[in-house]
Amino acid sequence: MLRCFPLSGLSSSRARFGYHVVYDRDIHDALDFASQRGFGYVVPDLMIPRFLPERMDREERRRVREHCESVNVSISFHGPSDNLNLVTPYPEVRRAIVKRMASSLQLAIELKAQRFTIHSSAPPNFASDGKRGTYLTDHWSVYKEALSESLRGILEASRGRVQVCVENSPLDDLTEQVLETLLPKEESLYLTWDVLKSLDPAHGSPTGRVEAFFLRHLDRVRECHLHDMRPGGYGHDLLGVSVIDFSRYVKLLMPYDVHFTFEIRPRENAYRSLCNIIRMLEN
Repeated sequence: MLRCFPLSGLSSSRARFGYHVVYDRDIHDALDFASQRGFGYVVPDLMIPRFLPERMDREERRRVREHCESVNVSISFHGPSDNLNLVTPYPEVRRAIVKRMASSLQLAIELKAQRFTIHSSAPPNFASDGKRGTYLTDHWSVYKEALSESLRGILEASRGRVQVCVENSPLDDLTEQVLETLLPKEESLYLTWDVLKSLDPAHGSPTGRVEAFFLRHLDRVRECHLHDMRPGGYGHDLLGVSVIDFSRYVKLLMPYDVHFTFEIRPRENAYRSLCNIIRMLEN
């Protein structure tokens, strides 16, 4: 297998490029694929049942650690986000969510993972007069405190041994306000910038509000998610199927302590995108 990095002058940056693990047979399969193609890390998604912490006993965790060392590929994780509403106003539900996050973080700690990306949640809205509703802004204090409490609980569970990164999925006004408050106070709280989602009205704002937020906090970004979307298609596609210049964002973030995850399926397209980005950077 001919790899991108030996052909370039960027071999020292290999550790900063990884791919999102979804359809791989298991973590060992992903580690081998990453090693053969020149990726420096893999990001198993903890929404996938075969990657759940309860599926990996102590002996399997040891084997994964040893495999990482043998192929010189590290691990980060995408935390569970399906049905885990961090702004739920129900205290007992929030405690259960933080407990699930804690078990996932324990797995991350034992596998010596570097980063752990999580999604925030938007408060509910209710349609009115046949139109899309608005958030219950008179109850924002309830949802803001719920999100703050959830994030503080997750940070406590990380024990400072894994970098907890909040992704812009979504980065609505409420989440932005909470992060603006917490970032100066919580030194162990970081960010994941999904470039495509920051340009998508469904996850942020096409007016540049989300990008402006990240530009204010470049020093707290630890991971950047790269994937594309062709007209009329879905995200998580091969880079280059739209007019977005992803190399601009890579160049912007390169001077910072940021790792670049290709959230692209199938994984062969993640590799093709890696090669494309390297050629862009070389040029």
